[in-house]
Amino acid sequence: MVSLHIEPTSRCTLACPRCERTVFFRKFGKKNFSIDDLDIAVLENFIDTPVDGIALCGNIGDPIYHREFINLVKMLTSKCKRIAITTNGSHKSRKWWKNLNSVLRPSDQIRFSIDGTPKNFTEYRVNADWDSILVGIQECVLGPASTEWKYIPFSFNEHDIDETEKLSASLGIDKFFVEPSDRWMKNGMKNDPLRPTAYTGPRDTVQQMYKNENIKEFDIDPICENHKNHYIGADGYYAPCCMSKNYEFYYKSDWWKNRDKHNITTTKLSEQIRHFDQFYSTIQTERYDYCVFNCGKC
Repeated sequence: MVSLHIEPTSRCTLACPRCERTVFFRKFGKKNFSIDDLDIAVLENFIDTPVDGIALCGNIGDPIYHREFINLVKMLTSKCKRIAITTNGSHKSRKWWKNLNSVLRPSDQIRFSIDGTPKNFTEYRVNADWDSILVGIQECVLGPASTEWKYIPFSFNEHDIDETEKLSASLGIDKFFVEPSDRWMKNGMKNDPLRPTAYTGPRDTVQQMYKNENIKEFDIDPICENHKNHYIGADGYYAPCCMSKNYEFYYKSDWWKNRDKHNITTTKLSEQIRHFDQFYSTIQTERYDYCVFNCGKC
């Protein structure tokens, strides 16, 4: 069954150091960055085939900052069985969270990305606000959707996991889990001050070898297999997954060069699935850089 990963907006209030958005700003400046919100009517028209689940997250934006997010969620409940929202949760009012609860279902999920204790998590989630996050958590645990706390270990918080898991449980969150990152700087094993000692992501070894030694002869184990996570960016263009949309690869790829074919305003999901099937049949022979980097296995 088809599932979608949708980036509702490129807006975000945070400045996380290893986020693609922050890195882009450092390299190219904010004037080269486009602020986009997906058009709800366009997206509704685009989804013309049955969808099992929809993840609302993205590469560079926090979904809850879409200007009509609650209306967007309401529309998407008619398109799928389950919606999973990933957010830091900062800077929204109690009334806003109550309104969101009013359109969610028991099959839906809200995942809060909070990397550390209330005292130290802003070392990575720069500009986040614990007081407003707490309001969101308090309302969501009373709502119909299940709740999760996602925790990325860094050097400053890797010893606080047990304490934070206890806090999560005390707040009534259904599930706490650790999700190691592999977004470390080149030569991250030596000079990335955020890199933890004990927790690194599953693709870390491959990505460090790719970055530092230009090694690309890895087996590719595509996570997009079985039509998982077809991606729609906030700019309104389709890509086979969120990782192929990372700017380091995207602007060199055919997905960008032929982007008119992947504009959700003028095409349908069923058409993009056909493009995906053609692409998927060539992954192992063409060995696209973004596939090797993100889905390569030692």
